[in-house]
Amino acid sequence: MKFIFFLIGLGLLFSCKANEQVKIIKQSDMPETKKIASIEGKKLNEYATLEIQPEVFFTANAKIRSAILADNGRLYFGNEDCEFYAVDIASKQALWVYTADQAVQTWPVIADGKIIFNAGDSLYILDCATGKELHKVTCPSQTPAISKKLTRVSDHRYSYNDSYAAVSSGIAYYAILDGSLAAVDINNGEVIWTFPSVYKGWVASGVNFYNGKLYYTDITGALCCVDTKTRRMVFRTEIDDNIHAPLHINDGKIYAAGRSCKVHCIDANTGDVIWLSFPHNTTSWFSGGSVSIGSTLYSCTSDEYTILAFNKDNGDFLRTYSTTVNAYTQPVLNGENIIVAATDVYSRNRSHIMEFDTKNHWKLWQARITDFVVSSPAIYEGAVYFGSDSGKIYSINLKNIAKK
Repeated sequence: MKFIFFLIGLGLLFSCKANEQVKIIKQSDMPETKKIASIEGKKLNEYATLEIQPEVFFTANAKIRSAILADNGRLYFGNEDCEFYAVDIASKQALWVYTADQAVQTWPVIADGKIIFNAGDSLYILDCATGKELHKVTCPSQTPAISKKLTRVSDHRYSYNDSYAAVSSGIAYYAILDGSLAAVDINNGEVIWTFPSVYKGWVASGVNFYNGKLYYTDITGALCCVDTKTRRMVFRTEIDDNIHAPLHINDGKIYAAGRSCKVHCIDANTGDVIWLSFPHNTTSWFSGGSVSIGSTLYSCTSDEYTILAFNKDNGDFLRTYSTTVNAYTQPVLNGENIIVAATDVYSRNRSHIMEFDTKNHWKLWQARITDFVVSSPAIYEGAVYFGSDSGKIYSINLKNIAKK
């Protein structure tokens, strides 16, 4: 464990200097919101949907709310009992289990034979093959009370996944619980620099690396951009939104969707808002993530029980895909199809996993289970895997579905 109060002080100096050059974009500087009068005629085409029964692939000791990462014949994931697993897909057996200090609810990352994830104020770097702890780096929050109050993000305003880390060129970037950023050398575990937050509070969107810059949303609902070389904030776009879903970055644009019922398309270089969407006079929250296929952006909503499709270049609304229940997870791509897990966050005992054909606009299949699923799924060699609050990892063989 490496405590870095002196580095935080140094980072604070960087932050003060950076504020002099930060580009601040306010709501008044943004384009008008595009309002959609009606979505009639743009709904999902109705066809008979194939009903699938998923298999129980593996059972862990506690709720699984982290995303599932599949790589090199293994599944990696964490649970609410502070455990992190590596499971062999062929044998369905745990290869190793590592115990962290807090519940693991994030998106694991693999780089240079290492598995990297964050939990609370700590970043964990393990050997992929053995699960041996190579480095554990703890950057304490500047305000200790924040660490005690926000040990994790789970269930906070229905946000179930903790902020995730980004890794590039041997450096991991992650958010401390007070919103500060830390850059860590994954080979020696040394903290290279920190970037203290001006507004103290959690980062729920995750930390995203793109073209040498970090993108994340802070506690005030602003999209922030920090240059990793100069260690200065480039811009701060005040989108006034609670972003609890992962940011989606594509073709130099950032797509951020949250509790304001809008999707924001933001220029990654300038921070300028290119367009705002407003889905058909709704109060729907965008609580799940987004993906893009070609010129179309697909964003998951919660209370509307849908995936909404937009033209990702101009924000024009295209159509809606019904998820039946709350879509709180990050969708994944199966070619040009979308697979998403949706769950009833109110009853907590009803979830649907489904695949949409985005060319023909219909639901190919769905699987219904009596369980709570807020674990983002993973696809590996023709099968999809997802975790649940019962501690089970479920699997669906996509090759078998194709034969039906």
